[in-house]
Amino acid sequence: MTGPIDNKHRKDAAEKLGKSFIVDAGAGTGKTTVLVERIMSIVLEGKTGLDRVAAITFTEKAAGELKFRVREQIENVLKDRKSVE
Repeated sequence: MTGPIDNKHRKDAAEKLGKSFIVDAGAGTGKTTVLVERIMSIVLEGKTGLDRVAAITFTEKAAGELKFRVREQIENVLKDRKSVE
């Protein structure tokens, strides 16, 4: 299996930071994953600090999930960097 049929669009949304995207999809299709990847790309490439990122969701549940996943990714990056030292 090669992944989702819209994999190129997902990759573009996560990595093409000079361009705006609208992600419109049903529940459970990976919107939060794409948004987390985009936020991490912005921060890791030094475009801005995490404290300057605004992410808008439609529900508190989605906001909580987004916050949890971003925190998890940051912890993974820090752990990876620490193991390299």
